[in-house]
Amino acid sequence: MSSFASWGLTILGLAVVMTIAEMLLPSGKLKRVIRSVFATITALCIITPIPTLLKSLGAKIDGITFDKDIDITDSEYLDYIDGRKKSIIERGAIEYLATKGIEGVNIEVELDSSGYGVKCARVDFSKFPNIGITQDGEHINKSEIILLIAEYFGVGKEAIMTYG
Repeated sequence: MSSFASWGLTILGLAVVMTIAEMLLPSGKLKRVIRSVFATITALCIITPIPTLLKSLGAKIDGITFDKDIDITDSEYLDYIDGRKKSIIERGAIEYLATKGIEGVNIEVELDSSGYGVKCARVDFSKFPNIGITQDGEHINKSEIILLIAEYFGVGKEAIMTYG
């Protein structure tokens, strides 16, 4: 018997049991409670196999692809997720520095074993035009930027490596 047929028979069986239960129970609060319980169970039975059905069809709904061959342990997928997390964390740090008036610094982070904290960061100052004393008299020190980045990530300044 196909899974679709067994799904339909399950729903039909629940409808029959619910009808019999309603005929046997006296009217009142208990009947309403039992009707609610059966309605909830029926809704769960209807909804439960839908993701499996969509996955088996390889369907695509609103940009979400239900692929038959997806494997949650796939290393490429995990690498993609780690890359996205790193990108979001790096972008947040760059935006934080921009709020402090420091722009043009490139930051690359290495995540800790939990995947959410920062283990260390590498800061590229090669494209940063305002290091040292400029002709406008503005002085920006690398150590100040390193302290800001360390503060943002919640790590010690020794975890921030610089080049450029």
